Amino acid sequence: MKNINLKSAAIAVLALTALAAGCNKNATQQAAAPAPATAYTAAQVTRGAELVNEWKCSFCHTPEMKGPDGKPMPNPERLLSGHPQDEKIPDVSDMVITSDAFMEFLDNLDNTAWASNDMLVFSANLTPDAETGIGTWTDVQFVGTMRQGMHMGLGRRLLYPMPWQELAELSDSDLISIYAYLRTVEPVSNKVPPPIVLYR
Repeated sequence: MKNINLKSAAIAVLALTALAAGCNKNATQQAAAPAPATAYTAAQVTRGAELVNEWKCSFCHTPEMKGPDGKPMPNPERLLSGHPQDEKIPDVSDMVITSDAFMEFLDNLDNTAWASNDMLVFSANLTPDAETGIGTWTDVQFVGTMRQGMHMGLGRRLLYPMPWQELAELSDSDLISIYAYLRTVEPVSNKVPPPIVLYR
């Protein structure tokens, strides 16, 4: 990567040692993210927020709630926290994915769950929670994830509909700005369920 070297990666890994505990308005326990090795500027955070908004990351990664007008709206207390861990997932193992019952099931999913031809995928927790989000990630790992389409830059592949191929075209500077902004989001403890294989 153009702007990231092994020395900065080593410093980042060594810096990830301290964790703190907190709670949100719902008294959900959260693990605060360790401080990143790099101090990010206000300009980087602002640029990251612009990109997150431009790419509509919240649409898939923020659960919805009923707004004052009765219409769905993003839940501000779960910003970018991914598919809610406490939301019951129906058993789909015996569903025919071309059936009316399956179509009805899809209609009742919120924006944090997506069905492809063979998998039901749940959007990830992008908050800086150390246990369930990206709180222990370094900027090197974040950029690697976007460049390679692999979790933390070396793990499992990212699944549809995550548009990592398009995000990979951004500069290192822009990707690090997204990371810098995500570090400022309120951490939410939310363990997203693994994807489910669907059967015809």
